[in-house]
Amino acid sequence: MSPLPVAGLEEQVVLCAPCNSRRPSRGTSRLSPADFHWAALERHAALLLTAFKDGQWVPYVQELVFAENLAWFVWTEETLRAAVRAADPWTAAGRLVRVLDSNAFFLLRDVPATDPALHTLRRLIDALATAAA
Repeated sequence: MSPLPVAGLEEQVVLCAPCNSRRPSRGTSRLSPADFHWAALERHAALLLTAFKDGQWVPYVQELVFAENLAWFVWTEETLRAAVRAADPWTAAGRLVRVLDSNAFFLLRDVPATDPALHTLRRLIDALATAAA
């Protein structure tokens, strides 16, 4: 679970332009809880994508099929939670579900599925879905 700011405290944001353009609260100079979930999701998805591309992580076949299915439906908090709940034990035990668990759900409360904040996760899902095909 990602750390959240203490209620009532305002955090000012100083990020590079590319990072600031992808964060959920990009229109303000204050951090929101969605920014904390985004940062954790961004880090975990990028690490997993790099590990997959470098051959350091070989997903279960069931994870590839799961990713292929995720690539085809519209993401909302509810649809993503339902997909994770319906995942078979091999998929649920894999690294992909751990990346999705909690941070993606909470982020989807604040941003639509097409938001740039989900770009790295989308790239990961697309890479896995392509490998499944």
